[in-house]
Amino acid sequence: MTKHSRWAGSLFDGHICSVGYEVLDWIHEYECHGVGDIQGLPLDLDDEMREHIIKCYEIDPITGRRVFNEAVLSRPKGRAKSELAALIVVAEAFAPTRFDGWGADGQPVARPVRSPLIKCLATEESQAGNTFSNVAFIAGEWGQDMHPEIYGGAGGVRRYQSASAIYLPDGGEIRACTSGAASKDGGLETHIVADETHLYVLPELRSMYATTARNMGKRKDADAWMHQTSTAYRPGEMSVFETTLTMWRKGELPEAVFMNHKEATGKIDLEDKPRTMKQLREVYGAASEWIDMDRKYRDMRDIRICPDEETAARYFLNRPMSSKDAWIADDIVKRQADSAEPLEPGTAIALGFDGSLNDDSTVLFASRMSDGKIFPIEIWAKPEGPAGNWWEVPRSDVLAKIRQTFATYDVTRLYADPHEWRSDIDKLAEDLGEERVLSWATTRDVAMGAALDRLRTDLMNGSLIHSGDPVMMEHFSNAYVRNKGIHRLVRKEHPKSERKIDSVIGATLAYEARADSISAGWTSAPKRRRVIVS
Repeated sequence: MTKHSRWAGSLFDGHICSVGYEVLDWIHEYECHGVGDIQGLPLDLDDEMREHIIKCYEIDPITGRRVFNEAVLSRPKGRAKSELAALIVVAEAFAPTRFDGWGADGQPVARPVRSPLIKCLATEESQAGNTFSNVAFIAGEWGQDMHPEIYGGAGGVRRYQSASAIYLPDGGEIRACTSGAASKDGGLETHIVADETHLYVLPELRSMYATTARNMGKRKDADAWMHQTSTAYRPGEMSVFETTLTMWRKGELPEAVFMNHKEATGKIDLEDKPRTMKQLREVYGAASEWIDMDRKYRDMRDIRICPDEETAARYFLNRPMSSKDAWIADDIVKRQADSAEPLEPGTAIALGFDGSLNDDSTVLFASRMSDGKIFPIEIWAKPEGPAGNWWEVPRSDVLAKIRQTFATYDVTRLYADPHEWRSDIDKLAEDLGEERVLSWATTRDVAMGAALDRLRTDLMNGSLIHSGDPVMMEHFSNAYVRNKGIHRLVRKEHPKSERKIDSVIGATLAYEARADSISAGWTSAPKRRRVIVS
């Protein structure tokens, strides 16, 4: 038969260039349900999970290389994420999963990985992990009886409950790998499963993820990739999944990462059963047809299982929610986002400025005088990684941006926290007008508590919207309550946290400046002022 030199194109609606179709056929032919009530029974994957596998194996139609070197599957508790990961692990070990040219019909064909090294990462030394247990059952106790032609030569598997490694008949192995083991070998991994990465909160677990991920680049021909699965994280724990999802929402995740995340949308209200049941069906997808959704709802309401709404939302609606001492709930911040109507030049605004030197972010925020809508003018943040070493806030750029903002918009007044910027603020006041540039110390608990309360209350009652900037929304998610007497202030989750909250301060100052401008007699047609830019 004549082989094509490249992909011939789609065969049906939704068809993509992927060896995943061949992988799926093999999985259904030679695998079964893993450990549990239906272990050993034939597979019948739903469309949602089938599409995930197909997308994981998408290839470039020109080069045949993988499009994604990492895939992330995020679903609620009980959606069989670990089992799906195990099905893929077995296929990676025994099935054709790598591009091997184009068939007579112009579609990709696959070959097995040569001497695969597959790691199922485990969170504790004493456990093999949910994924590996399923792999060991399929390739061992079930597979060697049902398909000896495939699994008969595999060694190391007598009882799946105690297995920790499977040695493959044609070379290679599958390991349950702990943080200690991950740091000891040089690593020539062809596939890695990082299961339930919302639990990867300890430094050694985050290091395990990073170490094994780096190792995958050592075998080009193997076209190695990682599969990360998780349920919603607990905000503030800095788990691997929290970092992953945060980067994705900010648009910072590399293009080579396939993110498959589903969470319940809308307000979380466990008292509203119809709403919650609808959200459960939304997030469980096709699985809601055979999972007892009423049982899920009862578990969400049982304080022995879910002591609070946050826990219920995380595990059963796959929705990361701030803890009880969060300054404002994430769903409120998301609800009030409105990316329409950008800030037009000449618009009357009030400004808020919170500055730093080299650690916290420096922010300049605007509040539109007509309706209060919050916009970030600029957020100067310390870069991640080595680029952040010795970094300092570009002071001259910040000051130039403030002057440019005064020239571009009709600024009624600027409230600026003077800490570490006193002389600069004095100079701005001298040049731009002392009635418009004012020092506003955020250390004044009475004034700051009242200003924060104004912003929070108006967001909660729906009268205030914001531009939906992802960095700003992340800062709001990071803010926790600091009670000082009768005053409700804000803080990080702990003093040494690298998670920033500066946008909360900048937005608060801008919104307070607007309120005070209105109290001072601002009207919708203020007189334009001459501004010194240089």
